[in-house]
Amino acid sequence: MDSDILEKLSDLEHRQWCEWSGSVSKDIFSLITILDRFEDDLSDDEKLTVSRIKDKLARWDNLHVNYSDLPENEKEKDRIYAKKVLSIVND
Repeated sequence: MDSDILEKLSDLEHRQWCEWSGSVSKDIFSLITILDRFEDDLSDDEKLTVSRIKDKLARWDNLHVNYSDLPENEKEKDRIYAKKVLSIVND
C-alpha cells in the first residue's frame, strides 16, 4: 500500500469530516442554546444528555485542525476510512 496515497486520502477524509461536523455542530449548538434557556424545566436525565452533547461538541471543536496537526490516534481514525477507499479502488 502506498503510504503517500493513504495519507492524502486520510487528509481528505478528515477535511470531509470537518465540514460535516462543523455543519452539524452549528445546528446542535443552536438547539442547546435554546435548551439552556429552559434548564430549570429539564429533568436530570435531560440535563445529563445536554451536558454530554456539549462535551462532544467541545471534543469535535478541538479536532477542527489540519490533518497534519492531529495526534496519531486521531489520524488513525481517518486512515481506517482511507483504507476502505483503497480497498474498493484496488479490487
